[in-house]
Amino acid sequence: MKELRLNDISITKNGQRVEYNYIYSKNLSHFFSAKSPFYVEYDQDFNETPESLLVIPFLSNIMPMSWFVGFDVYIKECDNTFYNSLKILKAQFLEFFPENDLGGALYVENLVDNKIDGNNTSLLFSGGLDSYDSLIRNINKNPYLISIHGADVKINDKVRWEKFVRFNGEENILNPSRLFYVESNLREFYTYKVDLLTDLGWWGGIQHGMALLGVLAPISYKYGITDIRIAASATHEVSYSWGSSPKIDENMKWANTHVTHDGYDQRRTDKIDNVVDYVNRTGEQMKLRVCYADERVDYNCSKCHKCQRTILSLILSNANPKDYGFDIPPNFYDLIFKNFHDNAVMTVGIKYQWTCLQDKAKTIDQFFAHNDREFEKSQLKRFADLNLDETVNKNAAKVKKQGKHRLALREKFPLLYKIYQKIKKTLK
Repeated sequence: MKELRLNDISITKNGQRVEYNYIYSKNLSHFFSAKSPFYVEYDQDFNETPESLLVIPFLSNIMPMSWFVGFDVYIKECDNTFYNSLKILKAQFLEFFPENDLGGALYVENLVDNKIDGNNTSLLFSGGLDSYDSLIRNINKNPYLISIHGADVKINDKVRWEKFVRFNGEENILNPSRLFYVESNLREFYTYKVDLLTDLGWWGGIQHGMALLGVLAPISYKYGITDIRIAASATHEVSYSWGSSPKIDENMKWANTHVTHDGYDQRRTDKIDNVVDYVNRTGEQMKLRVCYADERVDYNCSKCHKCQRTILSLILSNANPKDYGFDIPPNFYDLIFKNFHDNAVMTVGIKYQWTCLQDKAKTIDQFFAHNDREFEKSQLKRFADLNLDETVNKNAAKVKKQGKHRLALREKFPLLYKIYQKIKKTLK
């Protein structure tokens, strides 16, 4: 018998911290971190939130584990709309992962029909391209912007989080009265054994869409938010299993809310065009924060694959990347082409991102030249002519195996793993 029981929900720190007191079968203990039970801490008082909504952040993180591991969950109260949405979400994950025999069930003593009064809008905000693009397209709605400490920035990384908050404060486009900050150990309440449940990685492949949206339930109740938005990272042009997609996000529902997987019709190159156009029209500059690499000092590291693609996209939109928070490395085009060498690994999703850039490179007349225009023009042509099909899924099995070894090393020997990371940085 495998089961988890939520005994009660306690609210501490003047109504700001929500702690979930749960117990689970002994045969599930290797999936949970006993030292770090799940919690959410808000920057405001949520004492008045009904328990049937207050339980949603917990269930949004626990139920996917219940399905993939196969254990039952018992709770006292739940919002009726959310309870029914979980059935649809489980079916959707089964469609994504037909090879998995998804089990687990939710047992609720009391289902509650809730109604949220209001029609306000909220947007999950990371400071990256996707969220800035969504903000610009919905700016007339004056959305509440919610950032979650524990998602991209680890909870114990206070320095990086303080920088994130400071950067937000420096942006004129962001309304300080609409900025909310939340802290949650949504990536730390389980062990690396959960990451091994799928080849995609638990956070990216399964958890993050439901987890991030679920945290918003108490905020939506207090501030009359029924229009909830989460920025898309891909489009309908490419199909692959991922923890945030229209089929997942837009089936997350509670009370009378509705979720929009925002910008699903926009390629990242379109989003860059949208941001650049907004800056050119308004004169209101903004710094994009697209990476969380260890090497990052301020806004971005400017060297990782994500930074490379964003810099290249800005160049193709005839914009100076420095104005948007990037420093173009002297060997920028060498870095670009290293992504396509014989030992490179490229998933279908990453190939799609590069393909969008190739399509753009083939059509532009103007681009931003940061040094030698003719040389850079030749490099853009060389990039546009690459055959990406030769790189997709090469060496994937090897990299997958290495990833599992890294997870085990990080969990069992954390100090040794830190030393390994330092050595790795030194050798770069």
